[in-house]
Amino acid sequence: MWRLVHGKPMRHGGPLACALAVAAGILVPAGPLRAAEETPEQLVASAKQAFDRKDYRQARRLASRVVARHATSPVVVDAWLVVVDSLMEERDLSRAYNECEKLLTAHPDTKHRTAILRREFEIGDALAASRGRFLLFTISRLEDGVQILERVIERAPYGPLADHAVYAIGEAYFREGDWDQARAAYDRLLKEYPNSELLVRARVRRAACNQKLIQGPAYDLKPVEEARRDMDLLAGQSGNERLATHARQMRDVLARGDYESGIFYFRRINPEAGVRYMKAVIARFPDSEYATRAKRILAAVETAAREETP
Repeated sequence: MWRLVHGKPMRHGGPLACALAVAAGILVPAGPLRAAEETPEQLVASAKQAFDRKDYRQARRLASRVVARHATSPVVVDAWLVVVDSLMEERDLSRAYNECEKLLTAHPDTKHRTAILRREFEIGDALAASRGRFLLFTISRLEDGVQILERVIERAPYGPLADHAVYAIGEAYFREGDWDQARAAYDRLLKEYPNSELLVRARVRRAACNQKLIQGPAYDLKPVEEARRDMDLLAGQSGNERLATHARQMRDVLARGDYESGIFYFRRINPEAGVRYMKAVIARFPDSEYATRAKRILAAVETAAREETP
């Protein structure tokens, strides 16, 4: 059905006349006009703009339209990543992980594979440290996080994230006080990834786990200090800069250990022990950041003592 435009009637009917009339702007369809649907590229651009505005729901809605309707588009993976990132920003981590898995299944050879696995790593690490609530109970998400981290390792056992995923598993168990599982993860890192940049941290953590398991004195970092001395000696003899770097990292760890021990005793209302540890930090690691912090704390303790003196 057609209607007049600009009050100009049609003298001749028929399809050809109607077509000419439409082209001339005389007739238009009587029903509502449909706007041309946005292309996948336009939808992705709009989704990214919504994401930048922190309108994550709108970003996810627009990007999901590309995933659902344009599965073969060159930008479908980009759209899927917007869906994942929006869910992560909304802290819907389980759904974000499921979308990552669906994306990798649908596009196993995508050039964005490492970026997707990085998101899975971040999700697993966050879940392992998170707590959920059910009624009056707090529920640990540790095992959910560990399973995701293991999946990252399985998908790319020699990729750039594998050693970090193993270390993150150790850290998750360490936070929970599960020294056996934590030590197993650190051992795994040392054995399977001997060139990892996390080796020093893993050795320190493993020493702490061993100390906990044998119930030695609190904050006993003697095994770490011995390892640091050995590394210092080897670095001096060989001129190996990598060993020297590891030795410096161990010194930082030891300084932090003494410093945190002092803080622990101050919090336990045992200032004498706290002061001893702070003095030890200053004496043993005078050039460290923790020595500077220890000096500030000792100065504050001395000021408080003078003010309390009658």
